[in-house]
Amino acid sequence: MKRSQIVKYICALAVLLASCVAVSAQNSFDNANSNYDVSLHLIIGSDEAGTKGDIPNDLGNVTKAIKNQFGFANYRLASTFQGRLANSGSFSYKSTSNIFGKESTQAMQSFLEWNIAGFHVMAPAGSSRAFVSDGFNFGARVPVLTNVASTDGKSSTITNYEPIGLTLRTVGLKENVPTMIGTLNLPGTSGTIFLVVTVRSAD
Repeated sequence: MKRSQIVKYICALAVLLASCVAVSAQNSFDNANSNYDVSLHLIIGSDEAGTKGDIPNDLGNVTKAIKNQFGFANYRLASTFQGRLANSGSFSYKSTSNIFGKESTQAMQSFLEWNIAGFHVMAPAGSSRAFVSDGFNFGARVPVLTNVASTDGKSSTITNYEPIGLTLRTVGLKENVPTMIGTLNLPGTSGTIFLVVTVRSAD
């Protein structure tokens, strides 16, 4: 190979490398400055009569997969929670919610806590992004009503709060794809909570 050809080859390689570095830097800049909405959907499956409810169309595919795998007669969306994250961000939520969806009384309120730690935006794959979270945690204390007989033959109802929870490490998610990441049994019922997470661009 002639010296002039070698020089041209080295120059072309340098230009290509510089372009790759520029694209990589731009992707890193875009990822670092982008915000994402993370939604947690609680879908409840049960065989109880009168518990069927509407499920949004955007959860249709994951709900269909859940129905194919589990044999409950009814499914409903109990609650949806949302937080906003940027690359390398974390999110924590604490509040109360009526998971059971029955009469909205203080006795039926559940205490919820969920968080996402170390949310990382991966390099775009085609037109959609992928994400990895270092950790996901969901915890709740749900009311379980129990009838207690007294000495005079009468009965009273007491409320006990039973803890349930789910902890995951290194969770992978895709943009705009609702993903079922775990299940929890509801104490005092035959129902199961399905935890579904969706990540969407907030920009």
